[in-house]
Amino acid sequence: MVMALMGPHWLSLLAVVASVVEAGDLPSPDNYRALAGHQVWETEDPQARSLLAGLEEEGLADILGHTSSVLRFRVDPEGVSRVSDSLLKARVDYRVAITDLESHYVEMERVARRDGVIRAEKISCTSDSCPIPLIEEYMEFTEIEWYLKELAAQSSRVELESIGKSIEGRDIWRVIIRAAQEGEGQRKAVWLEGGLHAREWISPAVTINLIHKIATDESFLPAGIDVYAVPMANPDGYVYSWTGNRLWRKNRRRNDGSRCRGVDLNRNWDMKFGVGASSNPCSETYKGVAAFSEPETVALSEEMTRVAAGNDLKLMVALHCYGQVLLYPWGWTSDPAPNKDEMIKAGNAFAKAALKGRGRKYSVANSGSEFYYAAGATDDWAKGKLGTPYSYTLELPDEGNFGFTLPADRIPFTFEEVKRGIIELIYVVFNE
Repeated sequence: MVMALMGPHWLSLLAVVASVVEAGDLPSPDNYRALAGHQVWETEDPQARSLLAGLEEEGLADILGHTSSVLRFRVDPEGVSRVSDSLLKARVDYRVAITDLESHYVEMERVARRDGVIRAEKISCTSDSCPIPLIEEYMEFTEIEWYLKELAAQSSRVELESIGKSIEGRDIWRVIIRAAQEGEGQRKAVWLEGGLHAREWISPAVTINLIHKIATDESFLPAGIDVYAVPMANPDGYVYSWTGNRLWRKNRRRNDGSRCRGVDLNRNWDMKFGVGASSNPCSETYKGVAAFSEPETVALSEEMTRVAAGNDLKLMVALHCYGQVLLYPWGWTSDPAPNKDEMIKAGNAFAKAALKGRGRKYSVANSGSEFYYAAGATDDWAKGKLGTPYSYTLELPDEGNFGFTLPADRIPFTFEEVKRGIIELIYVVFNE
């Protein structure tokens, strides 16, 4: 049964959808065309979560958010009948919030251009001049590379190295930012990971701006702490989200025997591999044929292992979106992880600092019991295999109004609140 569910999170969204008939004056970008006929449905029925998790494993649904009481999910044209039948059979009330995602995104862009949110001409950096990251534009992969190379060339505290190649042969860049002041004893390390899921553009945007802040502000880091950062962990998927499908999540592996491409890199790590993940290559949570089957996760894990062996790696933060929540392990079980209370205390310090001024509210939650069960993620692996005491997944804004397509003019505000939170998190972790 289809039921009209109206909530505050979707008021602005539905207003945009209502005006979609005016979108004909704006051509559809290539990364929107793949979403023609895709729909967004929503439900408030609590029993729908387990049902939709099963449908997601089958590749029939793409759950878009986990923190709201309203569960939103994407359905492609081929899956409409089967998903509808499954929901009706289970007597789950739902509504269709967006009837065509291509038209929806085209209209959103038209309105943003009309209101000046999107500039008539895109600001960009070039291979000859990219001294700072773009702060109100999302950067293409080549622009990210240009910026990182220029930063490394200009700063004696910054080291840049490719730690491996993606499936399609792109570099996976690792940045080291050395502390301005030497500390006593063994050097301490922080690891930041961005861009593991391709469609989450705010993740590399914030990570890049954190890198810039840490590298150009010598007072940012306490003495003796180095920051290791991979701002774009899934370059192929990110490029494809610009050129082929704005909601692409996985890498770009060609899966043998399947028409569907890609592996979910945040289900491919060797920590309780397979829990809460799919064996279906058409699923957004497809885990791959084996743990570390993908060159991206191999490169990341080998470099993190090297860093942990030579430094005191106490803190790892993987930046994702969306939901405004700082998650701590475990993701595969409700059993408490070591030093759970300390992780919560440090997480609360992050949330309090992020909220200062005009910041948004972040919650602190367990990945498995309070978010959703999933294994093979970076944070669980860093905690369970490397013994990193403080290991988190940070779900960036927002809470569902824009989801994965957070407008670029929200980058500065998001960066500022995360910067405050990260500074406080580092100080709490390394002074406990």
